[in-house]
Amino acid sequence: MTPDDREQLQKQIEQLQRELLEARQKVSELEQKTKASSSADVGELSVTISEFEDTLRRLVQRTAMIVQAEKCVVMVRDREAGCLVARLPAFGMSDDDVKAYRVIEGEGGSDAVFQRGEPLILQTEEAATELSKLKARNGISVPLLVEKRDDDNMVMERITVGVLNCFNKRYGGEFNEEDVRILERLSRSAAAVIANAQMFQEVVAEKEKLVQTLESLTAGLLLINQKDRVVQMNAHARQMFGVGSTDPVNRPFVEVVQHEECRQILQRMIQDSLNPNPAPLAPNEEKKPDEIRVYDPEGGEYIYQMHAATVRDDANNLLGTVVIFNDVTELRNLEQMKTNFVSIVAHELRTPLTPMKGFIRTLLDDVNEEWYLLEDRREFYNIIDENIDRLSRLINDLLNISRIERLGAQGLEMTWEQVELHDVAESVATMQRGRTDKHTLVVDFDPEKIMVETDKDMIQNVMHNIISNSIKYSPGGGEIRILARLEPATTEHAESVLIGVKDHGMGMTEPFLKRIGEKFNRGDGRPKSGGTGIGLWLVKNIIMAHKGEMWAESPGIDKGTTFWVRIPVVHPADEDAGMAMQKD
Repeated sequence: MTPDDREQLQKQIEQLQRELLEARQKVSELEQKTKASSSADVGELSVTISEFEDTLRRLVQRTAMIVQAEKCVVMVRDREAGCLVARLPAFGMSDDDVKAYRVIEGEGGSDAVFQRGEPLILQTEEAATELSKLKARNGISVPLLVEKRDDDNMVMERITVGVLNCFNKRYGGEFNEEDVRILERLSRSAAAVIANAQMFQEVVAEKEKLVQTLESLTAGLLLINQKDRVVQMNAHARQMFGVGSTDPVNRPFVEVVQHEECRQILQRMIQDSLNPNPAPLAPNEEKKPDEIRVYDPEGGEYIYQMHAATVRDDANNLLGTVVIFNDVTELRNLEQMKTNFVSIVAHELRTPLTPMKGFIRTLLDDVNEEWYLLEDRREFYNIIDENIDRLSRLINDLLNISRIERLGAQGLEMTWEQVELHDVAESVATMQRGRTDKHTLVVDFDPEKIMVETDKDMIQNVMHNIISNSIKYSPGGGEIRILARLEPATTEHAESVLIGVKDHGMGMTEPFLKRIGEKFNRGDGRPKSGGTGIGLWLVKNIIMAHKGEMWAESPGIDKGTTFWVRIPVVHPADEDAGMAMQKD
């Protein structure tokens, strides 16, 4: 190599070193930003990665020119695949060639260089296969080493991050030891660029994972910096506060959160986070989390519990306040429903006890049985008997609730037998007629006699609950029709009976129709007529025990409702057992 060549080479190396220094300065700047950045910085980091790519492209091109190689490419370790893979950008190779170029662990000269950390002129037998795949005559490979130094600039550790390969010496030449020394010197710059690029690619990947994790949270998340601006707001929080397509990041939170009560709570939470010595709680005092009510465009009400925490960096500097919004709507509704349920059950238990106590006291006061005729006494006994039955049904309902809560619908104790449904319907209708003088109950069966395998008491319970419901929610009276139709077997269900109760009462809204059968559900906001809110829930579970289904239909408010249940004529468990015996 002539003195002029050496001078030219020295200038090119100095240029690469300047570019490397610039890259390192950018790395340092980004490391400072990363400490205080949120996941919204992913785009900025991606731009930096592209700058690394440009630096690496220039480095690869100049390396190929300096050692007079037709091809030059960097290879890095793929941890998942366990092999060396070429990465873009490359010189003298197409994108497809780069993607196809990989060296399995234990095979090829490049892997030997990576494992040993020593350069190699690819003319040995172990490199022959690698050269043939690239259609190369010869090659040279040097390790990309990153040195970790202590405060005294002493090398503590050398880490191999990849290899730098050049192929096909121009003009039919061969690579020599001088090329090795030049390439080793150039590889330091490449190693630094690769190491920095990998580090920031990992940062980008981690941040993208964090973004996806935050976006998928079922709770709302809002991160506010010290300047009261939004740093992060996940999808659930944006939906809560009706934030449209406008990016909320870097906007003042008072502009983003259009909820006055929430804004006040957020301002107090931010002030509390700045106070290092919060006021202590009084003895036995428990700090309750703040709650807000949010309404969606369709009028639905949601209750959110707010929890705040300060966010600090590694140096314990305050970065901002993060607030989590937990949806406790169902929990609060359930607590209210249970409170109401206890009150209602107490009332329902007292209702039959009051006349029972009154008539028994009346009979006991007539010591000589002189005050009332025999017919009057029998009427008193009948009233007491009916109220005992009513009390018994309520107690059985409560016991069934306990069984269903523990074991599901299969926890119900069922006695399967052949039952004639028309007789059951007439019996229930007769009892219900005695409780109303405004309604006309009509039993409409086709055919009139329908035999079904069921539990007689349970199917009576089903009819009592549905018919009683129709009476309650038809305050103006009118006809209540009890329907039953036999249905032949289809691809969707076995031979079954369809039972319906049709009224002309208050009707239901579409959202409430979807909630039919929910526990403690007692109406859709309109005046109610008593009840525990468990009747239709029990009906639903009884029908599930039959392997059947339940639903309701209503044309709209004040247009009546029809409750439907479908149960198989033969209980599926018996049917399955019969088929098994036939197979045997």
